[in-house]
Amino acid sequence: MSSLVFSFNTVAPVFLLVAIGWLARKVGLVGEHFVDEASKLNFRTGLPALLFLSIYQTEGPSLFNWKFIGFMTGGCMASALVLCLFVPKFIRDRKKASAFIHCVFKPNMIVLGFPLALMAFGKEHSAAISMLMPVLVPANNIAAVLILCALDPEERDRTDSLWRSVAGIVRNPIILAAAAAILLQQFQVPLPSFLLKLLSSLSDMATPFALITLGAQMTMKAALSDRGYVISATVLKVLVTPLVIVPIAYFFGFRGYELAAAFIVSASPSAVNSYMLAREMRSDEVLTGEIILGTTFCSMFVIFIGIYMLKAFAVIA
Repeated sequence: MSSLVFSFNTVAPVFLLVAIGWLARKVGLVGEHFVDEASKLNFRTGLPALLFLSIYQTEGPSLFNWKFIGFMTGGCMASALVLCLFVPKFIRDRKKASAFIHCVFKPNMIVLGFPLALMAFGKEHSAAISMLMPVLVPANNIAAVLILCALDPEERDRTDSLWRSVAGIVRNPIILAAAAAILLQQFQVPLPSFLLKLLSSLSDMATPFALITLGAQMTMKAALSDRGYVISATVLKVLVTPLVIVPIAYFFGFRGYELAAAFIVSASPSAVNSYMLAREMRSDEVLTGEIILGTTFCSMFVIFIGIYMLKAFAVIA
């Protein structure tokens, strides 16, 4: 019973915050312009501060478990490769195929996975997922751009699109914050008290703000004209992926919060920024939006059950 209560107390606040954002947008309390600007503000301030402190304040050698980092990054890249080999054989429309692949392999780590892990594990046990961010986030984004370029049905300068996307990744505040935190943490550079308090204040607002704006963004008009693709992508993303990744992670010797982090990342819904990337790179943004909505809704049930099992089998304390 205690495991059930723990799971509910962990997952419920996350999705209630998402629901608050959705409801605020539905009743007209916030508009599209506000949501866009608020998301940009949090992406450039709150979320980088949250990740920076999570890495900077980590103690011990667990920050750099390269075996775990390599496993998770390799798993995501292998997933993308398998999808690229097989999905175009079943989905002939290249725009729909790129949207399907993009959404299935790219998890919503920054806005949902990382905050959820903090709520489930606490900051003291968040190193397992924090150390993934500076490697897995850029790797996923680069792979997504390559896939969208490769499956672009229209002729254009794909090299220019790729380099512009890579340049955007390099300037990504999440990546810059993670890199700065790693350097300062490894060289044990002390930060002044006022700066730590500022970063703490920004990080405190990051998670609830991110989840509320996530809910407010979930208003994409979806005709559900491709129900089969949406259902297939949702099942692959939030059910099949964790059922494959977690047992393999266990086989390779990962236990405790690393195994739990592998579950959180693999069961996370499709990344919200996939919609914007699909629109900019001529993929099927409507199908992308439908899959994001489907995976976000279904992931709350899968994550609830997963956290319950992790707690029940004493994988996490």
